[in-house]
Amino acid sequence: MSIGERLRIFFRRARGESMVVSGARLVSAGCSLVVAVLSARHLGPSGRGEIVFVMTVAMLGSEFVSLGANVSGRIQILRRSGVLVEDYLGLSIVLAGAQALLTAGVLVVVGNWTVDLPWTLCALGTALAVAMFLAHMLVDAAFALRRTLETGLRDLLIGLVPILPVAVLTAAGDLTVEAVVGLTAVGYLVGGTYLWIVVRRRTGRVRFIPGTWGAIVRSGVPILGSTFGQTLAFRADRLVIGLVATTATLGLFSVAATTAELPRLLLLPVTQILANRIAGGDVPVASLRRLVVRLGLGYGLLMVVVGVLGARVVLPLVGDGFDEVRDVIPVLAIGEGLVGVYFLSVSVLTGLARFRRLPLPALVGSVVLLLGDGLVVSRHGSLGAAWVRVAGFGVMAVVATLSVATVLRRDR
Repeated sequence: MSIGERLRIFFRRARGESMVVSGARLVSAGCSLVVAVLSARHLGPSGRGEIVFVMTVAMLGSEFVSLGANVSGRIQILRRSGVLVEDYLGLSIVLAGAQALLTAGVLVVVGNWTVDLPWTLCALGTALAVAMFLAHMLVDAAFALRRTLETGLRDLLIGLVPILPVAVLTAAGDLTVEAVVGLTAVGYLVGGTYLWIVVRRRTGRVRFIPGTWGAIVRSGVPILGSTFGQTLAFRADRLVIGLVATTATLGLFSVAATTAELPRLLLLPVTQILANRIAGGDVPVASLRRLVVRLGLGYGLLMVVVGVLGARVVLPLVGDGFDEVRDVIPVLAIGEGLVGVYFLSVSVLTGLARFRRLPLPALVGSVVLLLGDGLVVSRHGSLGAAWVRVAGFGVMAVVATLSVATVLRRDR
């Protein structure tokens, strides 16, 4: 057997797919981190805080507007339950219009009045939200068609496209908040366009038949509770800091959080592929417990390394004004270890199509985080928000793990 044939066989397996997609997302996240560092150094904590606020609104909007259809559509297509990719694409295009309206409204009303965002930034933020949403939905379409490796190239494009123009503008001293947001939108647009071409080559005409969307949306509602709840949980601290503290505090916390969250980009494709393989019947239920434990321990060890070395790597890069991240990053790393347990548990529930069990862990965690941040951030700033994360993510991990244990026990 030739080396080329061996590689093709390897890349068809879950481990090969995970390595390629995780590597691509790591490179993309590294590019995003470089953009974050350059913008933090050039624009300061306040400018970085405005960027984070716009990104947060775009991400939350993407999760809410999706109605959970991305995950439910993918799993139903993989399980051959009668849902077609052509219907999924039609629904995605319609929902993109809703994403534009929602994001524009939030940025104009909340952003313009609360943190005084300029109108140009609101417009660019809306464009970013739409491009982000479509690129997000197309990933699941590609997964459903077993085009997993192509999603890795999408991630590379999203990360690589903005980095050179941002670096050039920084060197010329012309970098602005609007430029960072606009170039990030271009990255998502290019990545999403590539994945659209990949998907369309393997599908028929896109269908806009509302009656066919019912099965996707109905099963997606519980997933919406989960995905929106977890996105709110992951972004609650940034929202609260942006509203009750200063943009400088938000910029500082975002640098620390980005550092701690970076390994998550390695874990997420693993959990998505695991869910796909479970849904397709490639992973037996009997082996799930051992597999999840192994993955969880590996991710936990990685977060120990981040907690110890993260600040030493980041502080020389971001420059003056960010010394507080030295105390914040180790605490955030603890929370990220716990959220790894949550992600692995959710991937098992998703693959088994136990959608109704998905919302509870995320919603409970988001409530803990929102209430905790509301009580703590105004007095204790970034460090207080980091400890609230540990509590909230811990609750999410415990509830999700108990739910998986119940499902596996009943399926014996």
